[in-house]
Amino acid sequence: MLFCLTLLSVAAVMDVRCFQISNRLIVSGLFFGCFFQVLERGAGGIGVFLINVSIPVILFYLLFLIRALGAGDIKLFSMIGGIWGFQVLYTTIAVSFLVAALMSLGKILFHQNYISRLRILGNYLQETLASGKLLKYPQESQGKQHVIHFSVSILIGYAIAMEVAY
Repeated sequence: MLFCLTLLSVAAVMDVRCFQISNRLIVSGLFFGCFFQVLERGAGGIGVFLINVSIPVILFYLLFLIRALGAGDIKLFSMIGGIWGFQVLYTTIAVSFLVAALMSLGKILFHQNYISRLRILGNYLQETLASGKLLKYPQESQGKQHVIHFSVSILIGYAIAMEVAY
């Protein structure tokens, strides 16, 4: 638990500081996740590892395409799944999205830009439906008020999931 918590903490700091998460950090977590699964389940652990790592990629690919979720965030979920398995992954995902929603609401209320955010969402949905294609969600040119560091939500979600699971 502490190992994964440490990796997620470092990832959150990286994300907040430079808006990126090091692939070396992710690969380290994936390597140890595979090692732990093989240690626990033998050779069959490799299959379990590959399935658990693939679940977040499959689930969140569309959110990645519209830029609602970053590749680093998806890789963090994969790392958690590789180390712990489906139950902890599922709980972490659910709690992380709830935490991110609360963080987003807090930011919107703090910056008092709820009307403009709803307009942007409405325009995005209208343009997407009119074009019949999945468009990228628009990025604001006025600073980073709309940015949520989802890695922080994942860290909090993981900590809560570990409390629930153990």
